[in-house]
Amino acid sequence: MTTVTPRSTHLHIVTGASRGLGAALVRALLKPGNRIIGVARSRNTELEAEASASGVPVAWHLQDLAQPGPSAGWLASVLEAVDEAPASVTLILNAGVVEPIGPITSLHENTLVPHLQTNLVTPMTMTGAFITGTSRFDCPRKILAISSGAARNPVPGWSAYCAGKAGLDMFIRSVNAEYGNLPDAHAVRAVALAPGVVDTGMQETIRGADFAQVQRFRDLKANDQLASPEDVAQRIVTYLGRADFGKTELDDIRNH
Repeated sequence: MTTVTPRSTHLHIVTGASRGLGAALVRALLKPGNRIIGVARSRNTELEAEASASGVPVAWHLQDLAQPGPSAGWLASVLEAVDEAPASVTLILNAGVVEPIGPITSLHENTLVPHLQTNLVTPMTMTGAFITGTSRFDCPRKILAISSGAARNPVPGWSAYCAGKAGLDMFIRSVNAEYGNLPDAHAVRAVALAPGVVDTGMQETIRGADFAQVQRFRDLKANDQLASPEDVAQRIVTYLGRADFGKTELDDIRNH
């Protein structure tokens, strides 16, 4: 494969780009010098209009990341079509689901499999496609996986979410173990970043669920203690630009 000389555009690929934190990340990245590829299972026409008005090149793709198979192939084809190498390329693995919520005895394959497909399997296969598809670019490559405090501290009733996010944390560590020692021109740096408790649709789902600690999340909303997606997204974009990105492979945005 021919190596492409890097240019000045910074390419960002954002999953779950139409809602919540993903949509806020797209908005935060609408700055000159950036190019964005957004993927989600639904459209956000208001965000698409904002992106179009911004002048920043944004390509929108519809993919259901809960389905096995197509996501890695889609990303491979998207990267193959990039004809001008970026100055940097970043994969933001933001898409995620929290359900099923409930006791371990209530888990069933019909809900557990698509959950783990979305939160763990698809991020793994997309990361592989990303590393392969960007190998022709002589530029820094970054992978940011949106993790959770639940990956590191169990929440009763969230066994699926905790296990999937903990798996994602370990996968990010595996990426660094395999690719962290490449020369700078081909470096891959990966971080699993917990964003804190953010006021998104996922939190609305949590507040409507039945589990032992649900009142804590209802109180956070009632007391206006949830972080706004816009604030968290801006902090994440700043974090991506840090010279030491990747030094702490399991991190929390509240530490910065």
